[in-house]
Amino acid sequence: MDRDKLQECIEAVAKKKYGGQRPKSLQVDAVMSLVKLRHTFVMAGTSFGKSWIVEMYLSLFTAKDGIILVLNPLDALGDNQVAEKIAQGFTVVNLSKMTFNQSLSNRILAGFYKFVYLSSETFVDNKLFGLLYYSQEFQARLITIVIDEAHIIYSWGLVASGEAKTSSAPLRTHDVAVF
Repeated sequence: MDRDKLQECIEAVAKKKYGGQRPKSLQVDAVMSLVKLRHTFVMAGTSFGKSWIVEMYLSLFTAKDGIILVLNPLDALGDNQVAEKIAQGFTVVNLSKMTFNQSLSNRILAGFYKFVYLSSETFVDNKLFGLLYYSQEFQARLITIVIDEAHIIYSWGLVASGEAKTSSAPLRTHDVAVF
């Protein structure tokens, strides 16, 4: 599919999904980048509509058992986003140290949840999640990984190095994307 037809398709999906609202050009560009299987980074302000990007991308596919993995810096952010996704009719779970167990892992593996939210600590340090993540069945269902609040990952490195107080990088950019 050529660029213009892909753009038209994405815009049509968005208009249908969001009650006639036209997506922003940066949102469409990001979805196009994901369709081309490129690593995609979008840095945009609150209420820009970053969640639309992955929802539009998901809407382009008919697979019923695909999974979108969303890494959050805090469990509380995941709880809030889970509530929003449930209100939109998605099947969603927020994994935390307290809730993640073998039964939940089995439900995820079976494709019960479309969105799986988890903290970076669970993603990196939880042995049960590691077994789930690296299984062939999970990898076959994994549509994409979203890192929410990705600037915090950068901040973790600054805190560890003692440079967090002097950095002005977060102040220099707004609503940018790298494809």
